Amino acid sequence: MEDGRKGLDGGRSAGREDAGRGGAKEALRAGMRRLRLEQPAALWEERSRAAQERLMRSSCWLQAKTLALYMPAKGETGTALLLERALAEGRRVFYPRVLKGAGGRMEFVEVRGQGDFAPGAFGILEPLPALAGEPAGAFSPDLAVVPGLAFDRRGRRLGFGGGYYDRFFAQSSCLTLAGFCFSFQLCREVPADPWDVAMDAVCTDRELVLPS
Repeated sequence: MEDGRKGLDGGRSAGREDAGRGGAKEALRAGMRRLRLEQPAALWEERSRAAQERLMRSSCWLQAKTLALYMPAKGETGTALLLERALAEGRRVFYPRVLKGAGGRMEFVEVRGQGDFAPGAFGILEPLPALAGEPAGAFSPDLAVVPGLAFDRRGRRLGFGGGYYDRFFAQSSCLTLAGFCFSFQLCREVPADPWDVAMDAVCTDRELVLPS
């Protein structure tokens, strides 16, 4: 009976811990959404440019021949300069596309210019449906630039809660996963679960963080 009580109490403790972590995540998500959307357009543009220029000076960018980028939505850090520079330098560039009816999964698709996009899931620009995607297990870019609502200096990331990036990169490999955000999104600590994929670098408009 004693062992049974311990097991039950342990289960309750784990449940309370999970619930507490989930509540902390939602509170942090709400705060970061608000801060991002409150930015004036001119400030968003200035900070996005600074973050992109900082990333393009980094060794992880300079050494990458294949890149995974994203189309910004809901105040996310802009990536237009990254796409422009990568294509001008002859690098291969891929963007995510949500797979319909696939249980919250996505694939990455190679693009060759702004004309290769159309509104997709959630109204976000995605690669055209006619363009073939890369299977998760076979896709291995040198650098993946990853959006998020919050990051910390240990490389932990807080996304929107859909788990798209965590699921994809849990079964794929790449040289570097770089979180990309504004400096106010870099937190002292981000609550994380075991399945949350950690970043190898976090780039903001003010600094490039390389977790030890």
